[in-house]
Amino acid sequence: MKYGLILSAGALAVAAVAVAAMPLQDAKANTGGDDKAAAGAMDPAMMAKMMELGTPGPEHAELKKMAGTWQIKMKCWMAEGAPAMDASGTSTIEMANDRFLLEHFKGEMPGMGPYEGWGVMGFNNANKEYEHVWRDAFNTGMMWSTGKKAADGTIAMTGNSNCAEGPMTCRTVSKMTGDNAFHFEMYQTLQGKPEMKCMEMDYTRAGATGR
Repeated sequence: MKYGLILSAGALAVAAVAVAAMPLQDAKANTGGDDKAAAGAMDPAMMAKMMELGTPGPEHAELKKMAGTWQIKMKCWMAEGAPAMDASGTSTIEMANDRFLLEHFKGEMPGMGPYEGWGVMGFNNANKEYEHVWRDAFNTGMMWSTGKKAADGTIAMTGNSNCAEGPMTCRTVSKMTGDNAFHFEMYQTLQGKPEMKCMEMDYTRAGATGR
């Protein structure tokens, strides 16, 4: 999974360079190959903006703090008013190219057996939002979410998915509560039903002795 994402990013980078070079090539053709004249066809402001949007910033540095191996204790609610069901798992998180968090989760889903999922999270410099995509071994679709960080460090995101009962909106709330601790909650809304809390996860960094 990790290598496929990195290769895809590389392919996109090559494509971006090719697109950026097109005005230069066209200008050369129109000026008889005069490199100085062709260079003038490149918009410095546009190139500066491209660099700005593609450069990791403080938000990416904050995301990098999540890299590592984590032990997770979970609580799941299958229906409104139902008792919580306990579960556990392990998550391995890596930072790719100083821009994206790649998460690989393995654990148990109450009543459903072994569960495995993969997530990618990043901060988009263009729209100033966090973006996240999740896919797992129980589904053929993916859930895409976007959101922002509050002043207290809480990241709230909203995404859409599908389940056996139809379209579903998911709202997640997450926050690092220390260098070695992370808290995550998920709320779901099904058509015609009120929002309900369906999951709570507490991450503890493997081998950590304190928060």
